[in-house]
Amino acid sequence: MKTKYLLLTVCLLCSSLTVAQNNTFKSLFDKYENEDNVTIVSISKSMFNLIPGNIKTNNIDIKSVVSKIESMLIITSEKSSLKEKMYEEFKSLVAKNKDYEELMRIRSDKTNVTFNVRKKGDLINELIMLVNDEEDFVAIQLLGNFTMEDIQKIVNDSQAQ
Repeated sequence: MKTKYLLLTVCLLCSSLTVAQNNTFKSLFDKYENEDNVTIVSISKSMFNLIPGNIKTNNIDIKSVVSKIESMLIITSEKSSLKEKMYEEFKSLVAKNKDYEELMRIRSDKTNVTFNVRKKGDLINELIMLVNDEEDFVAIQLLGNFTMEDIQKIVNDSQAQ
């Protein structure tokens, strides 16, 4: 009987840790939500479902990729002192969480861009892009279940245009 309770307790703790990891990034969005000089955009799956099914760009069916997205959060600021603080907090959050894998890092002049993903098996559950330059800071969190091929399609499409 004691082992059942111990096992149940361990399972509950593990599940709450997983939820905490998913909500940690959102907690930074929430922290800055009412801050002056900060813009936040939150797009739900319901909004993505409004995209017509016949949109194609360079032979890529946008609806097939968009249907895999659960939500998107975007936060940005142009205020110098605030954007630097935000960049350090978001960058630190990603660096501390060992579940994130860095896909790409770009540094050009005073612009820093990083792409990080959190995977479960072959599926990407979360894509995080951080951009910091002289003008502004932007963080984008994309939640869903998509593959590296889905991301490659989007990247190849954007390079073709």
